[in-house]
Amino acid sequence: MKAQTIIGVDVSKLKLDCVVLPAGKSLQISNEKKGFTRWMRWLKEQAVNLEEVLVVMEDTGHYTHVFELFLQSGQIDYVKLPAIEIKKSSGMTRGKSDRIDAVRIAQYGWLRKEKLTGQLYPTQAIMKLRDLLSYRDKLVRDRSGYKARLKELLATCRISKGGFLYAQQLEDISYFDKKIPVIEKQIWLLVKSYPELQNNFELLQTIKGAGRITAVYMIAYTNNFTRFSDARKFNCYCGLAPFEHSSGKSIRGKSRVSHLANKHIKCILRLAAFVSVRYNQELKQYYERRVREGKSKMSTLNIIGSKLISRMFAVVRKQTPYIEQLQKLPDIYLEES
Repeated sequence: MKAQTIIGVDVSKLKLDCVVLPAGKSLQISNEKKGFTRWMRWLKEQAVNLEEVLVVMEDTGHYTHVFELFLQSGQIDYVKLPAIEIKKSSGMTRGKSDRIDAVRIAQYGWLRKEKLTGQLYPTQAIMKLRDLLSYRDKLVRDRSGYKARLKELLATCRISKGGFLYAQQLEDISYFDKKIPVIEKQIWLLVKSYPELQNNFELLQTIKGAGRITAVYMIAYTNNFTRFSDARKFNCYCGLAPFEHSSGKSIRGKSRVSHLANKHIKCILRLAAFVSVRYNQELKQYYERRVREGKSKMSTLNIIGSKLISRMFAVVRKQTPYIEQLQKLPDIYLEES
């Protein structure tokens, strides 16, 4: 059923500002169960049919977690959108407040109600996996920071090997070296405890270049390959899809990828592409031939990353392992694959 009522919600840590269209009514509630109960009571007073409601809100990370669970339990459709998408659609604006933001969100949803569809909250397994990966990311970043600082201090002769500060920072780096494998072990155990995750996890690793880390990130960011309908949409999401850059007769730029992307998963896929170029003979031939022709190395790695994504989506869709092409392939095939 298409939404007949749009509720724009501006989410903050403590409050939710809600605006209902086309009625134009507004309400502010606390971002907790008590506030949600008041919200439901208020909607009933306004004679709003919950089966025809679509809640539209910005993606503000953890602040929407409890509210999303509440909406799921009440079988109320909702959709989360990037804040920049709503901001750019509003044109030139003056002034800002939580209620004004809620109005703009509601107006955005009302104008696009025919295209917007409700989404599902990630499963408990996916949420646990994301939390573990987020913690691992922080540990890896902190370790990299300590290593970079230590290297810089040594290069500028601020400290010397064998000194107190040198030994202390080595201890910090050693802590992260021990901690990260512990978190990774918990990730593998979590994946193993859910058959639907374990099956796709093993299928993805049949592709050369898609190791364990790449596999779990793909599962987490795609909601176990249910969030995106095909590989092309995921390519766009992670910033590997090129877009035309031209206008009239004067601008004839090269096709380029967009910076509006998830650059973290893009970095992981680029590392996977590096591995593929080294160990996958088919992709190695493709990479070397493009470089000989004078093509950009980074754009070629983006193409290889896109190929890997296509193969990942294919093995999950077909539920069969990837079979590598062992023979040397002609250039025509490599161009089209």
